[in-house]
Amino acid sequence: MGFRTGFVLVSVSFLSGVLFIASLYDFPLLYSQHGQHELDVSLKFYLSLFQAPTAVSALLHGMIGLGLIGLLAKLHRWTETAKWFDGVSLVLFMGAVAMYGAVQVPNLRILADPNNMDLLLRSSVRTQREAVAKARVKAGEISADTVVDLASEVLTADEQEATIKVIAAGNTIILALFAGVLLFQASEWWMERAERIEEEKKRDAEMKALGLSSGNTAEKKSQ
Repeated sequence: MGFRTGFVLVSVSFLSGVLFIASLYDFPLLYSQHGQHELDVSLKFYLSLFQAPTAVSALLHGMIGLGLIGLLAKLHRWTETAKWFDGVSLVLFMGAVAMYGAVQVPNLRILADPNNMDLLLRSSVRTQREAVAKARVKAGEISADTVVDLASEVLTADEQEATIKVIAAGNTIILALFAGVLLFQASEWWMERAERIEEEKKRDAEMKALGLSSGNTAEKKSQ
């Protein structure tokens, strides 16, 4: 195991640890009955994380960069195992990064600034309001030609709850992607170890055969 694999393992392990901490607040919202208290606690946690000092954000993004550097350095070897195992690991890792940038960050921003309409229209709230508008059209409450103003009001309590749940679900997906990265890295290590053991066995067998052949030649010469 080289320093490149170490970069990947340190990065994924650290980020997974952060997500495990977040899961203490996510799982009650996703998989059990919850009340306003659980929502308030989860909201407070995410706001404190989002509004944390710059050093915290720099550490998290630095760990993301460390993982990318490690995977790209491993993939640069372009061996058969690197193409398959490190290539898939890079795809999974980039999927997690894309989920973070496209889903988590916009929703965290709208939680921190619920009155910002520009942020609201770039978050999952826009999708929710579009779904509500379509449901109203289907129910006959409004006509299909009616132009619905999606930025007509600030973030409501129901939308805030849905936004927190979207973040929680995104964390679960990212954690699953990181688990896939660790699985492929462990599989690569096991395969390289198996190949190394097999090569050592072949080399030992060749050395024994060479030694036996040399011994027979020496005996013939002495005769």
